[in-house]
Amino acid sequence: MPQTRAVKEQIVEDLATRLKETDSVYLADLTGLDVGEVTELRSQLRAESVECRVIKNTLTRLAVADAGLPDLGETLDGPTALVLSNDPVAPAKVLVNFGKEHEDRPRIKGGLLTGEIIDAAQAETLSKLPGRDELLAKTVSGIAAPITGLVFTLSGVLSSLVRTVSAVAQQKAAQEGGE
Repeated sequence: MPQTRAVKEQIVEDLATRLKETDSVYLADLTGLDVGEVTELRSQLRAESVECRVIKNTLTRLAVADAGLPDLGETLDGPTALVLSNDPVAPAKVLVNFGKEHEDRPRIKGGLLTGEIIDAAQAETLSKLPGRDELLAKTVSGIAAPITGLVFTLSGVLSSLVRTVSAVAQQKAAQEGGE
């Protein structure tokens, strides 16, 4: 059943709003995936807080224009799924890893990263970067490492001092006991 003009306008408005709020948008061709595989892909994307939507290309073009983003041109030709996220690495990782397991499907066609157009090769490169959580963990460990080193150094100095004082006390006790 065809959608009414009002419904289409609402879809364009909602998508434009979502595009303005999102840091990364990947365009993927899901052709060749069966329903079970698409469901599995969506489930993996959802686990990473990534949204996957299939919207008519004409409506997507209108929403992209309304959002003030660059024209996606031929990237929007043919069947296209929009993969939206605020984390630019997570969706790329999921799409590329899923493709490795399913005969290079889905195929990343390109996308937008903070308002700039990227191609499939750039998306592939992004998929090889560490994720947000991993980068945060590395940052925290990098900050904590000097502090941890300082604690171990100070505890080593303190334990050395305690051993020295203990040895001196034992030596004095032995001298007093011998006199």
